[in-house]
Order: sequence, then structure tokens, then C-alpha cells
Amino acid sequence: MAVIDTAWGSTHLMRNEVFSSQVKEIFRDETYARQWVNMTNELPDGMNLKINSIGELTMDEAAEATSLPTRRMDTGQFIFNIDEFQGVKVAFTDEFFEDDFMAPSVLAATPREMMRAFDVEFETKVLAIANKVGGQAKNVSNIINDRRHRYVASGTSRALTLADFAYAKQALKKAKVPMVNLVAIVDPSVEFSLDITSNIVDISSNPMWQGIVETGIGTGTRFIRNIYGFDVYTSDYLDEYVAGESALTNYSGTTVAPGAGDKMAVFFANAGGDASPFLGAFRREPSIKSWRDEAIGTEYNQMSVRYGLGLYRPENLVTVWHSDTLSA
Repeated sequence: MAVIDTAWGSTHLMRNEVFSSQVKEIFRDETYARQWVNMTNELPDGMNLKINSIGELTMDEAAEATSLPTRRMDTGQFIFNIDEFQGVKVAFTDEFFEDDFMAPSVLAATPREMMRAFDVEFETKVLAIANKVGGQAKNVSNIINDRRHRYVASGTSRALTLADFAYAKQALKKAKVPMVNLVAIVDPSVEFSLDITSNIVDISSNPMWQGIVETGIGTGTRFIRNIYGFDVYTSDYLDEYVAGESALTNYSGTTVAPGAGDKMAVFFANAGGDASPFLGAFRREPSIKSWRDEAIGTEYNQMSVRYGLGLYRPENLVTVWHSDTLSA
């Protein structure tokens, strides 16, 4: 028998918990590295693509009635592999659909979250191409035309400095890279360090940085000024140093080992097409399939993808290990 409460202020009609129909999602940073990958369609089948290369010829001194020496161009071969196979699967039971009033919202969000997971994974893979098998050699300077393409930042405690930007540009130029659309991707801590750099803050003698004290050097993930021609982006997905490169140097040749947790900044020219440092191909574009297992009353949603990534133009890539510690 129900009890009738006639007292004023009864809480019988008050809900103890009230749930909103709105779902709060986490803030998301931008992913953008895919735009800088030359995605080839020359691999319709098979697991690898072989691209041949040729070098240069040089002139010889000639003399009357004397045969010139026979020369031949150097040749090489770049082998690109489809070697990434990834996926994510999410299960929903019938009980979930029956009991959870937000089940439709969760189901609708699943494809979007799957694609976001792939975007982050792809971003991470692209920014770590230099450390992949077939990328840059580890624990050495990867010198091309007498300039280092892999080094440690030159600032105090391995902070990335303006001089490191200048040297990266010099290394690309010496490698005869087309000097157009220069891109640098650094850790967000670099933005803070540059915001407080004394010769930038003192805009009275440095008018090109006008406004930075008011707004900061960055907006979103991109700097509002380029540095020595580089459009600078920040990313939380740079590769992280673990161990094994104690013989590296800074750009001037002083031995400096990276520290645990240091991030690898990347510098390159986004010249497009065959000049791009990164080559990629999809064997299977991200695709989602759904099916039911009637025996256990469960619906499955699965996204899978197959692709490959490789360092196609090592001369068009400079990497710099730098600390992510905020400098004073």
C-alpha cells in the first residue's frame, strides 16, 4: 500500500538525479600532417613500390684529338611498402540500447570518434617517419652536402632557438631543395619560449615582431609570423626520444645527447609532388563495417585501414631533438 505524504515540501516528485541530453566531448587539437604527404596512386596491387633514381653528371676538361672519359650517372632505388594495418572495433549490446537513454547519441558519435582515432594515429606516424626503418639513420648527423639533417637543439638544456631555425634552412638550401612553402613543426613549448625571448619582446628595436607582446606569437596551432621563412606549427604528436643517440651533436658539432622525453621537430619544404619528403599510399581507405551477432545480442562497428608511409626525400627533411621543458 502506498504511503500518502501530505506534508508541505514532500520530495516524492523530485528527481534525485537529472541527466542532460547533451554529451560533453573533449577539446580536440588540429591534425594537419596529411596535407603534406604525397599520396601516390601508383600502387594498385602488391605490397611494395620501387622507384628508381638517377644522379648527376659533371663536365670534364677536353683537349684536341683526345677522347673524353666515359662517365655514367649514379643510380638508386627507393622501395615503398604497404606496412600499416590498423583498426578499431566497438560493441553495443541489446541491453545497452534498451537501458541507456543516450544510446542513440553514443552510436551516432562512433564513426566520428573512429575517424578521429585514425587521424591522430596517421598524424603521429607522419611526424615520426624520420625514425622509421628506411628513414634517417639514428645516432648520426645524416650529413648531406656538408650540412647536418639530424641534430640536437643548441639552446640551454636543449631548448630550440632561432639559430636552429636558421641552420635548418641552410641545410635544406645546401641540399638543393626547392625553397618554397617552408614548414616547421615544433612542440608547443617552443611557442612559449619564443613569446618571452628578449630580442622579440623588445619590439622597439625589432619592428617585424610588432604585436607579439599583445597577442603572443601563435594563434591556434600556427605562428602568426614565420621564422626565417618557415611557417611554424605546433603539435603534441611529435616523436619522443627514448634512448640510443648519445653521439649526436648540435648544429655546430658539439656533442649533445638528447634527453628522455625530448621531442623531434621537423623542418621541410612543402614543394609538392615529387619534391615532397613524405610518400604515402592507401591500400584500403578508412572504412567502417557493421554487423550483428544474434547469438549474443550484440552489434559490432569496426573501422579498418591499410596504408604505407615512407621518407621519400631525405634531403628535404631536417629533424631536431629539443626539450619540451618551459624555459624561463
